[in-house]
Amino acid sequence: MSRLQSSLTALLFSLALLTLVALGPSELQAQADPPPPMTERPIEFPPFEEFTLDNGLRVIVLSYGTQPVMSARLYAPGGAALLDPSQAGLAGLTATVLTRGTESRTAEEISEFIEGVGGSVGASGGQDFFSVSVSALTEHMDTAFELLEDVVLRATFPADEVELARRQTLSSLQAQLGQPQAIANRRFSTVVYGDHPYGVSSTPSTVESITRDDMVALRDRLLQPNGSLLVVAGQVERAGIEARVREHFGDWAPGTPPEVDFPDVPSRDETRIYLVNRPGSVQSVVRVGHPGVEPDHPDYFPLVVMNRVLGGGADARLFQILREERGWTYGAYSSFSRPADRGVFSATAEVRTEVTDSTTVEILHQMERLRTEPVSEEELDAARNFLAGSFPLRLETADQVAGQLATTFLLGLPVTDVTEYPSRIRSVTAEDVQRVAQAHLHPDRAAIIVVGDAARILEPLEAVAPVELFDIEGGPIAREDVVGEREPVSWDPTILEEGVRRYEYFVQGAPMGVAEYRLEREADDWVSTVSVTAAGSTQETELRFDATDFTPRSLRQTQSQGAIRIDVDLRVEDGQLVGQVELPEQLGGTMQFDQPLGPGMLLPGMDEYALAISELSEGARIDIPYLDATSGEPIQLQARVAGSATLDLGEGRSFDVWQVEVTGGPAPLTLYLMRDAPHLMVRQEFTGQPVRIDLMGISPL
Repeated sequence: MSRLQSSLTALLFSLALLTLVALGPSELQAQADPPPPMTERPIEFPPFEEFTLDNGLRVIVLSYGTQPVMSARLYAPGGAALLDPSQAGLAGLTATVLTRGTESRTAEEISEFIEGVGGSVGASGGQDFFSVSVSALTEHMDTAFELLEDVVLRATFPADEVELARRQTLSSLQAQLGQPQAIANRRFSTVVYGDHPYGVSSTPSTVESITRDDMVALRDRLLQPNGSLLVVAGQVERAGIEARVREHFGDWAPGTPPEVDFPDVPSRDETRIYLVNRPGSVQSVVRVGHPGVEPDHPDYFPLVVMNRVLGGGADARLFQILREERGWTYGAYSSFSRPADRGVFSATAEVRTEVTDSTTVEILHQMERLRTEPVSEEELDAARNFLAGSFPLRLETADQVAGQLATTFLLGLPVTDVTEYPSRIRSVTAEDVQRVAQAHLHPDRAAIIVVGDAARILEPLEAVAPVELFDIEGGPIAREDVVGEREPVSWDPTILEEGVRRYEYFVQGAPMGVAEYRLEREADDWVSTVSVTAAGSTQETELRFDATDFTPRSLRQTQSQGAIRIDVDLRVEDGQLVGQVELPEQLGGTMQFDQPLGPGMLLPGMDEYALAISELSEGARIDIPYLDATSGEPIQLQARVAGSATLDLGEGRSFDVWQVEVTGGPAPLTLYLMRDAPHLMVRQEFTGQPVRIDLMGISPL
């Protein structure tokens, strides 16, 4: 796994390192031999009762469980699928802010009110349904219902909470640019669903445009008693629940429930690869899929069994072949989704870069194999036994049973879909599996999403199917931008100046460490020395590079945190990188280097200076290639100038800066660089984390 080794990211590196050490290699290895299927025990689906208020609110009461707890969840039809694409993200934001203030309670008071009785409150703006839930000890049921009524009927959407939720959402979107699975999921939805509501994803621009009035309007549109479903589960009785529901929601005036008019899901007539370029990635995410079936399709149960054979677990074909036989991945799985409209089939694996094309071909082959070859009785029995035998595990708690019932009712399915699940599964035959594979698996017209280093995998993938190229934000890119000879990046380090910079690290706003950066000229070289003490970690670095053409000379670095220590000693001799990196045994131990560095390739820590001497302007994009010292793999950072601003650090320290977003490393960063060259760093933020580094002062040598 590659890590950004820039000296500016010592704190993030140390935190990531501790996470890896805590995991340990044993937890990354699945069992080679799964345990045999459990013996199926007879089950009886828990009984439930239902009633409907005069205003149309449908209520299900499930008396189940041995713990003295209860939960109530209100589901309203409609969600993100109702929205115009320009409002993508509104359902999620509305749900977030719904529970952060009412006419009589602030966000803090809501938390104290429900947590004081051992409960919780929350809301979710899903694709097809909007839900609001509370839970508590059964003895505090009245408190739970009081709060549920309050947030459903009297939420006020305070302006400060709206802005807080917006900032959190924007941070999450930015963080997703560094998450290959998230990138693949977004591209897959766009490709498979097109203009269908399920193909729409929120963007920073749609989130920025959402107003408080939009949230209020969506709440008023969605939350109507008629058409909604309230599921109450736990140690409860119908009489007590009905009395409380009538007390709190009996006067709720009915309205007009929203209806979604779903367009047809686009049909596909060929297999095509959609390659998202993530420069420097040492792994590729491969996702193969296409439109699936509607939730009430009569082939649903045979499809469940067929999917179990293909990729539904560690004993399925994809896992056994791609992991156990080939050793290409830690896991490979497939699924059929079941939303309110037409779902999708998908098969996914994250594999080493060099086997990306082979993995893609193997997934397509296994799909075709199910269409042309009957499954063996052994495979069929294993799949049916697991699915039917494990079904009781999905009924162990009241919330689990309530979730099963809610999904069934919300999708308009017969309740026998859950009450007769084991017998429906056991009735599936080998002929059924092959029949539904032929009807619903389409390797000849699949959408294949690949997220990886296009420079290394584009040409092999072109031998599999036609390829379209995209960047991580979804924009199209040209083939020549990633394949073939490229002019090496040129840098002019002569504009750098000697001096000392002092920085302070902050975690959740509290000071957590300091750093000193010293740059001085020695003969024909620039020498950068860095000393960092932050969050219990220390780092000492000496970096040398040519003062006229930016050629790397050497890197010596020591990082330590407790008993964990990393030592780097690398130098460049006639274009050859030599030296060693001493890592903890958990991360591979000592690595020896004696390899070509490659034209234009930088050493870790030079990325800061590359940006400092670049020509920056609004919208400019800069690629920065450097070597990951922990893996020996090349990494290519992508820096984009997002805009300019005046940054006030307090105490009279104000700077005109460029805001630069950096991706391509293990996590996205936002840098604030001085507008005038050299563009020294004023602030660095780690997207999605409460960590920043601020400039505290500059002085001459």
